[in-house]
Amino acid sequence: MPEFGTLADWEELLDGMHKRGIRLIMDLVINHTSDEHPWFVESRKSKDNPYRDYYVWRPGKNGAEPNNWESFFGGSAWQVDETTGEYYLHLFSKKQPDLNWENPKLRAEIFAMMNWWMQKGIDGFRMDVINMISKRPGLPDVPVVTVDRYQFGGEHFINGPRLHDYLGEMKQVVLSKYDIVTVGETPMVTTEHAIQVTNETTGSLSMLFQFEHMGIDEDPAASLRAARRLTDLNASDSLAKISRATVGTASI
Repeated sequence: MPEFGTLADWEELLDGMHKRGIRLIMDLVINHTSDEHPWFVESRKSKDNPYRDYYVWRPGKNGAEPNNWESFFGGSAWQVDETTGEYYLHLFSKKQPDLNWENPKLRAEIFAMMNWWMQKGIDGFRMDVINMISKRPGLPDVPVVTVDRYQFGGEHFINGPRLHDYLGEMKQVVLSKYDIVTVGETPMVTTEHAIQVTNETTGSLSMLFQFEHMGIDEDPAASLRAARRLTDLNASDSLAKISRATVGTASI
């Protein structure tokens, strides 16, 4: 996105900040990429493409989506792709396909990208929805608790079963090598999980932020209506811009 400038512009910014005693934390988006990312462009070409397993692809089930998970933006968390007839997972916009962290090659590429940015001299990362990178094996349906066709599947991807394995590997390969600060965006994290992730000795990240305080006076029905309005307004165009921008922020 040329409106954000060039890498040379960014290097000038970083140098100017450091000369003034200001540190720079980069936004790191590694739960998903844009559907325009070269990895996904390759991934959707065929079922045996080398990049296919970089994303979460599944065949349909009984003529419908692989499971009944709902996207955070409304509707199914799955999008069928005409080329292969299979579905890809997108917890957010359909233009933001989820990465498959079960794939060690994918993790190695992400860690290499992170090391590249660290070697450029940045001072840390703000990690987008980092507690959603691990999904429960089998991607099972969730119980039906509303009249909606799709249901919130957070029990199968919030603080998933291999989250701490992945963060531990990230710490070993990248984070432990630099004097940096890391801030994890962790929606719906529990106090217990937060303590585990940020433990000074055994944890992986410096600190977390979450949104529990924002729900204290929230009307759940109003929030649901707001989410539906966002979908109805067809926010995909603006989300596409956001998707491309965040991948460029700490680029994979």
